Amino acid sequence: MHFSSDDLVCRIACNLEQVHTADEAMRAWLPLVSGLQPVSAAFEAAPPDGLRRGYLADLLVVLPFPEDGATGAGSTRSRLLAAVDALAVRLGLDPADFEADEDGVGGTLKAKDEKDGSPYGAYLVLALTGADPLNPDGGEKDYEDTGEGLL
Repeated sequence: MHFSSDDLVCRIACNLEQVHTADEAMRAWLPLVSGLQPVSAAFEAAPPDGLRRGYLADLLVVLPFPEDGATGAGSTRSRLLAAVDALAVRLGLDPADFEADEDGVGGTLKAKDEKDGSPYGAYLVLALTGADPLNPDGGEKDYEDTGEGLL
């Protein structure tokens, strides 16, 4: 997937621990998914032997940078912070917890603890200007190794 340098690309990780069915999880996430309109979304039950419980969501969201007079003409860093602040508030996270990278083109927002108050169970936001934070080069990844040595 290719993105514009005017796009803020975010990976949002969510975990609803208190739901017992996929139907409950999807109903809880529906307002978030409808509002953010992710370009990619993955939903799954947390593995029984994993660190998380309940249901997990991974959303790839593309946000335009703010274009108002206060931030639209500002630096990439100030526009990044304005966009992340709005997203953090929507997710129920504290915008002050966002840590921008040294270039000011991306960063990370982590929930202080798992019960941080996000109604969607959001616990991690990775943000990068113009590229997927998990794949900044934009190429598709193809790994020949099966990963059996990691087990």
